[in-house]
Amino acid sequence: MFGKGRKSGGGKSKSVTIVEDIDVGVPVREAYDQWTQFQEFSSFAKGVVSVEKADDTTSNWKVKVAKSTRSWKANVTEQVPDERITWTTEGAKGTVKGVVTFHAMTDDLTRVLLVLEYFPKGLFEKTGNIWRAQGRRARLDLKLYRKFIMMRGEATDSWRGEIRDGEVVVGHDEALEEEEAQNDEGTEPDDGSPDDAYEDERPRDEGDGPESDASEDAELAYDDEEPQDEEFVDEDDEDDEDAEDAEDAEDAEPADELEEPVEESADEDAEEQYDDEAAADETEEEPRPARRSRRRTATADR
Repeated sequence: MFGKGRKSGGGKSKSVTIVEDIDVGVPVREAYDQWTQFQEFSSFAKGVVSVEKADDTTSNWKVKVAKSTRSWKANVTEQVPDERITWTTEGAKGTVKGVVTFHAMTDDLTRVLLVLEYFPKGLFEKTGNIWRAQGRRARLDLKLYRKFIMMRGEATDSWRGEIRDGEVVVGHDEALEEEEAQNDEGTEPDDGSPDDAYEDERPRDEGDGPESDASEDAELAYDDEEPQDEEFVDEDDEDDEDAEDAEDAEDAEPADELEEPVEESADEDAEEQYDDEAAADETEEEPRPARRSRRRTATADR
């Protein structure tokens, strides 16, 4: 994790590289903004006594190391919002070059990568294991930084300016104005904007668009087809009615057949009555000759 010390300048000095990274559960903007607030480091970083910001590029640090307090001056050489900050520090016991970068892993997760190159001064700094202590301190301060920002959920403040080669090229206020202008351009409706597209889509929903015309044509076609369906239903009804009429006709024919025998029976009754009358006449006519014979016999006796 720690870089190996290497000699430079003909063996008169050596540097130590320290590399640490940590994932912080906040958006990249929040992670970056909190790091720009150097004066807040004394609130969470172990050993940082105070930080005084002289201007946008310079700050004065006081740090307690073991039983002594050390001071150094930090100068920001490059600063790009939400991306990176580089700096150098000058102190009685050594010089440090540092860079911290911010990488958005997800919308709410940011990876912070810290690289420090330490150039110690003095016999104790060179021969001792001070670089190990610096590595442990960097690792611990990153964890304390993560705890601080995640417990808050947002940065205490921000500095959104841009620095190149140690000079401020975009001030904080100017950067905020540019961000607001970009946000306004993104929200104000213009030609071809999403708002116009939404408004264009609304009449289609009300029935003026091609899709609605197609649906209306389909409805008209359906309406045209409906009478055919009704005629088809009427034909079925007519067939049913014809079938019922046929059945009624069939039922009526036996009735006619039954009526014919009634007429025949009436004729037969009339004939029988005629025969009875004829028989009655015959019976009435037959005794008459007998009476005559009696009269004749009576006259004969006389």
